[in-house]
Amino acid sequence: MTRGQISRWPLTSALAGVWLVHGLYNKLLGGSPRHLAIVQSVPGLDGTTGRHALVAVGFIEVGIAVWMLSRRAPRTCASVQTVVLLSMNVLELIYARHLLLWPAGLLPLNVCFLALVWLWATPWGDLSPLRRHPVAIRATLRESVTLTYAVPASVLRTMLPPGLELDAVGDEGFVAVALVQTERLRPDGLPPALGGDFFLAGYRIFATFTQPDGRTLRGLRILRSDTDRTLMALGGNLLTHYNYHRCRARVAADTATARFTIESDDGFGDADLIVRFDDETLPPGSPFTSMREARRFAGPLPFTFDYEDATHAIIAIEGRRTNWRPAAVGVDVERYTFFNQPAFAGCVPRLAAAFRVRDVEYHWLRGVRHAL
Repeated sequence: MTRGQISRWPLTSALAGVWLVHGLYNKLLGGSPRHLAIVQSVPGLDGTTGRHALVAVGFIEVGIAVWMLSRRAPRTCASVQTVVLLSMNVLELIYARHLLLWPAGLLPLNVCFLALVWLWATPWGDLSPLRRHPVAIRATLRESVTLTYAVPASVLRTMLPPGLELDAVGDEGFVAVALVQTERLRPDGLPPALGGDFFLAGYRIFATFTQPDGRTLRGLRILRSDTDRTLMALGGNLLTHYNYHRCRARVAADTATARFTIESDDGFGDADLIVRFDDETLPPGSPFTSMREARRFAGPLPFTFDYEDATHAIIAIEGRRTNWRPAAVGVDVERYTFFNQPAFAGCVPRLAAAFRVRDVEYHWLRGVRHAL
């Protein structure tokens, strides 16, 4: 056995143990009657047929455990686990939701489990493929407000990795602060009812990337993400470089205004602001000369970028959206601690524009690696 195999043995044992317990104890030995009830709730699997199906699933899960312990064809093994686990989850949520211990957490928890499975299946120590946004995602942006801040270009250029250029206007670049109430986020292909809801605050720099063929992609470079769901933070940091942090968020809205209050664990994502829906003018002192120019920096762009240091490459995640109609809004910012970080020392970011969108269907494709 090689040193790499020895070092990953605890992870192999833990993951295989999960399959073994579910397959051998819960199903083949009947240790959990709830598992039989779940199987028998699927149409056509009641009675004796369901018992036979439970035994078959038990043997499959034990077989997966043995396969993992053998360490043969790990990527194929991970693919099989992904198909088997997500298929079972879909059936459980559709036909046996009332029998589940935690229906809302079933899918996020198992996505985290599968992330560990793919970590196990990759060359040990190389997490790069796992964090390239490997799973296409769909979600509804029920309510999204984006604040665009003007920051001296000289400050923002120091925050960009190799391969990206600042998308600037004159001597100023721009940081997008998106406050989003996200609903029904799920892997592409799953029905919306199986998705999760959460709050997201995202901090991005407007940037461009020129591909080797000369095509220029316009998008956003991720600096930080905050969410009020622990599983979202864990899963996001396993599968992306979006730099998720845990926060507590309160949104109080009526027909005229919305107040966002955010408290972050590390103190650099705290915010308290009021959005006025009836104010469609640019903020005083905005560097934009027209609303048309400002709309170019109204929030999510066709691409999101990240730099992969291990392979000296840019990871580009394409986003496709429908019902994208940004409306200008007014904002009264009482507190925002993001710009208190040392990287922004000596400059005073200015609110350049603010826009609101509602009921946007968003589709993030799998990340694509572009070698530099």
